[in-house]
Amino acid sequence: MSVTEVVKTDVGNRRGVGVWAFLLALCTAGALTHVGVRMHSIQIAYALGKERKTNTQLQEQRRRLNIEIGMLKAPERIIGMARDELAMGPPAQSDVVRLGPGVTLQPAPAAMPAPPPQGKPGKLAAKTKVKP
Repeated sequence: MSVTEVVKTDVGNRRGVGVWAFLLALCTAGALTHVGVRMHSIQIAYALGKERKTNTQLQEQRRRLNIEIGMLKAPERIIGMARDELAMGPPAQSDVVRLGPGVTLQPAPAAMPAPPPQGKPGKLAAKTKVKP
């Protein structure tokens, strides 16, 4: 070998290693993306399960409250409260006023409304009207 001979390296081998490294990096990035998407879908599934559980609990609470409303609106309960706690009952015969045909009762005079507040006139004072 002489000094003038140049040693040529195999450039094709280096290029092949670079391509393989790029493909490996691309596959790794794809695998990591796939794992990330799967983890995200699992988190969403857990959140959905939690919301379904909350929905079931709220539906049960609504059902119980509707039953309670039905019990509170029962006519027997209301009549019992009116009679026992409020001492209410049917009107006495003397409280019943019978009117003949075409006769109407005159309404009772209304109480005088409170005077408007004194001071600076503002929006409230401007909107307040006193009926005679």
